[in-house]
Parts: sequence; C-alpha cells; structure tokens
Amino acid sequence: MAFAQSVQLINKYKTKSNLYSSPIVTQNDIVVFGGHDKNIYFFNPDGTLITKYKTKGWIHASPEVLQDNTVIVGSYDKYIYHFTEDGKLIEKIKPGGRIFSKILEVSDEYLAFSSNKLGVVFYNRKTGRIHSYQTKGIAHTDLTKLKNGNIITGTTKKRICILDTNRQKIAEFHTNGWNLHSRPTELETGNIVFGSYDKNVYFLNEKAEFIAKYETNGRIHSSPLVIADTIIVIGSFDKNVYFLNKNGQLKYKFVTKNKVISSPVALSDGTVVVCSYDNYVYFLSPDGTEKAKFKTNGNIFSTPVVLKDDTVVVGSNDNYIYFLKLLE
Repeated sequence: MAFAQSVQLINKYKTKSNLYSSPIVTQNDIVVFGGHDKNIYFFNPDGTLITKYKTKGWIHASPEVLQDNTVIVGSYDKYIYHFTEDGKLIEKIKPGGRIFSKILEVSDEYLAFSSNKLGVVFYNRKTGRIHSYQTKGIAHTDLTKLKNGNIITGTTKKRICILDTNRQKIAEFHTNGWNLHSRPTELETGNIVFGSYDKNVYFLNEKAEFIAKYETNGRIHSSPLVIADTIIVIGSFDKNVYFLNKNGQLKYKFVTKNKVISSPVALSDGTVVVCSYDNYVYFLSPDGTEKAKFKTNGNIFSTPVVLKDDTVVVGSNDNYIYFLKLLE
C-alpha cells in the first residue's frame, strides 16, 4: 500500500541493551532516556548525545521532568537520581525498594512512586522521611495525580486504588486481572480510564465506581491517550489499536501484526503515533487510518515522546534510540 506521507530518520543512537523505559523531554527539548544497560542518556533535539550517567541497576521506569525543569529517575539499584536537564547529577536518594514507576511530583514537599516492596512510597524532600501505603500486591503502574489532588494507581492483585492527600486509601475497584502498567488517565469529565490484563478498558468515576468497559481480545499494557473530541486511544496484546468514545464504545480500530504494549502519543496536528511488537512505528490519523510507518529491527516496548517540532523519539529492542519526523 502506498501512503501520502513518509517518515524521515533524523538520527539514531545505539545503546548496549534493550529499551523498556520510555523517554521524556524537558522544556528545552532535551531528551532523557533510561536503558537496561543501567545508563541514563541525555540527548540534544537532533539526536546527538550530550552525556550519559551509569547507575548500578536497570532503568526500567521512565524519567520525569519536575516543575523546575530538573530530571528525576528511579533505578533497580534502589536509588532515585536527580539531574539538571543536561545530565549533571544533583543528588542521589535511597528511599528503599526497587523503583518501578515514574517519580510523581505530588507537591513541593512530596515525591511519590510505585515500589516492589513498599507499595506506593511518598518521599518528603524536606525531611528525607518516607511514608508508604502498602498495597495488596506489587504497585507497578505509573501514578496519576487527579485534579482534586488524589493519587490513583494499579496493582498486581487486580485492584485500582485511590489515595487521598493524606496518603490514605479512600476508594478501590476490583478487576479480573493485573493492573500492571496501564496508567489511569483522567478525562475532562473527571472520569478515569485505564486498561487491565483482564483484556478490558475500564471507565470509572472519581470515586472508582464502574461506568462502562470495552472488552478487547488481549491483555492491555498500554496507557490511554485522549485526543480531540474525547476519543480514547489504547493498544492491546490482540494486535489492535482501539479508538473509543468517552462512553467506552468503539469508533475505529487499527490492526498491527503483533501485540501493542507501547502507549500512543500525539503530534501537534492530532496524528497518533503508536508502536508495535511487529517492529513498526505507526503514524495514524485520528480516524484510525494509516498515514505512514517506520520499521526498526526490533520489537518496540517503549512509548515514544514528541518534541516541540513534532520529532518523535522512540527506543526499540534492537538497542537503538530513533529520532523520526513525519513528512508530507
């Protein structure tokens, strides 16, 4: 099939391991990427390496940019690393336990993350003390801060938990499968959408009460993306990318040739970018039709990030980090 658009490879960088972490971009379009080779990489927007920092553990969790434009990332070596945006180490923090999720900046005082042993951990940046909420099962999902200040996370014990600003559980929803990686996303209505390993996309209200669900034919690891007209885009192990409305009804779907673990992201014009284990990066219109695609030499677990000029950065399990641009 011929497509109206093509994809330009701007640059690529070879690491020494598979890439399961997802990149982030700072206010100045510096790209930060973690690898299973234990390195944290810092790139210019054109894909040239600024620097890298070696830790003593896998970087599986994705980095995060704090409000002051510094960068923070957790490692399997149980440390949190805090950098300037160009890769100069500011501090190392050891709160305990392997760090499975992005570090969430809850407030000026607290950082929060999911840990393998401690559940949801809240780290007080002023005192150095930690407070934890011990979930039932391992908390692995990236945390989401809701508009009302509450925190929501998923666990391996088939639960979605909402914690209040005092770090106490105020609501819980049970599914029939792990809620392992699909980060709960808040809609403009205040409702919450996420995917589960029981193959369903769930829609809940802010009290974690059931509203609707859409059943796919595969586990869901992907996090939801909300695009224009409150269309929710999410991938499934059944090889499909689903476009759902806010009531959980199917509008469109796009079929790849392997499972979709990566989460979708969007360009400034609404183009959806999503990756598959079939090695491809797909560029889709908001109606689910294909605009273009780019083939890497490995399956893609990592979620892409988009720079201000719509450059797409993604890691593949061929060990390369790719900088791509959709062309007319």
